[in-house]
Amino acid sequence: MKSTFNLSLQKISRIAILSALCVALRYAFSSLPNIQPITAIFLITAIVYGLSDSILIMSLTMLVSSFLLMFGPWVIWQIFSFTVILVIWKYLLYPLTKFLKFAKINEIVWQSLFAGLLGIVYGLVIDSCYAFLYGMPWWTYVMAGASFNIAHALSTVCFYPLILPILRRMTNEKNH
Repeated sequence: MKSTFNLSLQKISRIAILSALCVALRYAFSSLPNIQPITAIFLITAIVYGLSDSILIMSLTMLVSSFLLMFGPWVIWQIFSFTVILVIWKYLLYPLTKFLKFAKINEIVWQSLFAGLLGIVYGLVIDSCYAFLYGMPWWTYVMAGASFNIAHALSTVCFYPLILPILRRMTNEKNH
């Protein structure tokens, strides 16, 4: 029976290197609440390398970095929340940027804005998970986390156009 889950040495290396980069960046930015480039990296890897690679990179990042930044039941919720936004990105928002031609706004600008929107969506999903986990009213977590979610969204909008050409260049060099 042939397995459909095929990991070449090159793919394993890429996932390991990008995960290590994300862990280092998450740790480096840990003193700035919710200001991190890793969300942009996860979103970009979903379009450059595929959704499964992006979910692997994200899961490894969250698991490994949690040993440095505190491990708890929230790590599972973080992985779940990031998976939700990666699926929304891959199958809804990123394809939508290919069709939007409003006011001659560049495709990268749309992608950056949608990536920021997903920072808010991530916050709402993770806040909902926390409310469920701790048996608290949903709105208390949403209100308490609003400033963090806005910071996450704004940082993702800023990091996305900076990281996109780097990861695309890595992919183009691989194909040559």
